Amino acid sequence: MKKTLVLALISGAFVAQAQQLPLYANYFFAPQMTNPAVSGADGFSELTTMHRQQWQGMEGAPETSALVFNGALNKERIGYSVYAYTDKTDIVSRSGIYGNYAYHAQLSETSVLSFGVGAGYVNNSFDMASVRVKNLGDPFLIPANQNGTLDMTLGLNLRVADFNLGLSVPQLLNPTITYSNNYDGPVAYHLIRHYVARTQYDIKVQKDRMVLSPMVTVRAAAFVKPQVDAGLMFDMKEYGYIGAMYRSNYAATMNVGVHLTPVLSLGYAHEFSTNTYASYLGMSNEFILSYKFGDNKRNERLEAEIKRLKDKQRSSAQETEKLLNERFEEFKEEMGAAQAAELEKQKEALKAEGLQLQEAGAQNGGLRGSGNTGGNANGGNSNGNASQNGSWNQDNGQGGSWNTGNDPNAAGNIRGYRNEEYANNVAPGSPGYYVTAGVYGEAGNADRMASSLSKKGINAKVFRDNRNNMYYVYLLKFRSYEDADRAKSSGLNGQYSGKLWIKVVE
Repeated sequence: MKKTLVLALISGAFVAQAQQLPLYANYFFAPQMTNPAVSGADGFSELTTMHRQQWQGMEGAPETSALVFNGALNKERIGYSVYAYTDKTDIVSRSGIYGNYAYHAQLSETSVLSFGVGAGYVNNSFDMASVRVKNLGDPFLIPANQNGTLDMTLGLNLRVADFNLGLSVPQLLNPTITYSNNYDGPVAYHLIRHYVARTQYDIKVQKDRMVLSPMVTVRAAAFVKPQVDAGLMFDMKEYGYIGAMYRSNYAATMNVGVHLTPVLSLGYAHEFSTNTYASYLGMSNEFILSYKFGDNKRNERLEAEIKRLKDKQRSSAQETEKLLNERFEEFKEEMGAAQAAELEKQKEALKAEGLQLQEAGAQNGGLRGSGNTGGNANGGNSNGNASQNGSWNQDNGQGGSWNTGNDPNAAGNIRGYRNEEYANNVAPGSPGYYVTAGVYGEAGNADRMASSLSKKGINAKVFRDNRNNMYYVYLLKFRSYEDADRAKSSGLNGQYSGKLWIKVVE
């Protein structure tokens, strides 16, 4: 094996890796890989893994895997991340691990300037056993031909509302990895300093339920033509995302992903080569899986809980609507309680005068009845008729004792119901279906309404519901909802003209 062949392999590895940094189609989901300043910027902890198969079908094509953990501390002021990867192209393998630190300075309510630094170890190796050579004793094949070096990355990121601009310098130290000194000069691999600029603007749709994000990334390095990525991502937070990206003189990418849960997402990217060798290179596939956990200053976990509650609410929509309507009526009645009380005071004098006139009329009717009985010329027949009339009234009372005005268990002017259904025969607050005429937040208002109804000859009672501390003025109580609903709908058989509703006590 000649020295020129070895150098060609190394140079070929450099070209295959373009700017030496591993390429990903989903890198915008884990920007910490190239810019430590964005570590923890979103306030939540996240674990992301990616696997990429490039130029599928070609022998020795690049294959890359990455694992990124991202988190935040001290109320999102400090961010950190750990990034590990392996990248293999034919006989050349490269692996690295970085630890990143970021500090986020709040410039204003909507502006944050972040500084980041990353430090790591990079290892390069050659699989010399896979090299097909004529001279198996070539001295270059004898060493392990692998070596590593320390590396650093610096980053800066500015966020203003929904706009982001990031700058970073990967492979800052520009180190040299030496593999062998078996030749006239060392065989070495130089890590070139890179410069990466990335910008993104989030356009929120339907109050942040959907986000449309145009983005541009520029990568530059010495001896390499700058590469520009331009893409567009549309994220439907409840369902998934779709996107497209063009990488200059290299490839076009289609991205699609689904949010399996509010914290777990699975994505796929399909890449089409567009350069001069596209027909030979074929297509590339990449998969990404991310899991979010911990607190989030944007309340994403709270949003997930709200979504769960909304789903539960939709499953019981009728019950919820009924409860809301009942509460609305209660509060509406309470709002009008003060005005009603004032109106009752103004009418009280008139009501009292009306009752006095009724009582006077009743007494006069009784006197006239007594005088007519005593003055009947047909005394015996009159007594007999009186006896018969008395029996009729008694039988009528037995047929429906709740209709008898003299019955102490009756409801005054309300007739046609069982004795045990009237308010004065009901234990206040006991289980059942109450036909109520008023609901109040103050006991005094409820008592005044009950007193007013009593003056009208309608027995009413008050009980307090401990669950909502409201006071209910009720006229009747039934064992079934159907009976209570019939009484309410009929206005107590046409004997009550006020508003009524049903209070359920379990």
